[in-house]
Amino acid sequence: MKQLLRWSAVLRRQFGERVQKVSLDIGAGCPHRRGLRDGGCIFCDERGGGSGAFIQGVSLREQVRKGIAGAWKHYGTRSIILYFQSYSATNLPLERFASALQEARDAASAWGANVRAISVSTRPDLLPEPVLNYLEELAERCQIWLELGVQTTDPQGLRWLRRGHGLDSVEQALARLSKTRLRVCAHLIAGIPGEREDQLARSALWLAERGAHALKFHPLYVLRGTPLETLYAAGRFAPLSREKYVERLVKALRELPDGIVLQRLTAGVRPARLVAPKWILDKESLERQIAARFAARL
Repeated sequence: MKQLLRWSAVLRRQFGERVQKVSLDIGAGCPHRRGLRDGGCIFCDERGGGSGAFIQGVSLREQVRKGIAGAWKHYGTRSIILYFQSYSATNLPLERFASALQEARDAASAWGANVRAISVSTRPDLLPEPVLNYLEELAERCQIWLELGVQTTDPQGLRWLRRGHGLDSVEQALARLSKTRLRVCAHLIAGIPGEREDQLARSALWLAERGAHALKFHPLYVLRGTPLETLYAAGRFAPLSREKYVERLVKALRELPDGIVLQRLTAGVRPARLVAPKWILDKESLERQIAARFAARL
């Protein structure tokens, strides 16, 4: 029977122990934001999908230290992935980007961590050649992941989300990355207004066919201080129900080819930042429900 290929299990088999992501914020911003606090995609808050450490004035070195301490305290591991999560990490000149990666690696070494990989979150339309060349060189010594915020392959959905790029940018990015040793994890969202019932499955299969190595899924949710919150308050956006999300996700999982790594099946959100839907806070129960539904073949 087809099995879910979970990221945590893949890492444990590869490295012989638990590997924990350490989320980092280098204040890179995004090309369609006005500074860090304003603009961007309809669902994104001023923290750019991350911790908000940069706008809170937390140094990169301190972010690394806290992340390593947390990995040890909660999971008993010092094997980590340096995850440049917030905003679009490649939205910086090469010199600043490379300097940030080196600073994080040096800090991790100083705190006794074993850096198993580096993961860089960015947009399909923000892959400058010098940055890709730098990451290619780095990949000779360290596993490198590029996390692409694709969200959907439906052109109408991309416009509704205010992504600022079209599906052609995604296809071109995947074609370029297929010629490198970089590993690609694509992010997908379910519950965009107007999308087809099977859009999540269509998007996932489309990405797998074009070389994505891994996928992250989550429902469209409402954060405080976002344009989406305004729509939600006005009754112009309603999140998916838990049951509907599970149904759409399981359909997508069943249609994926073998070998696609599942890095995430739902969102991890701080309760204080979340407006709706509240059911996503019950993450462990939700993941058990997804796994059971997938196994049941119902």
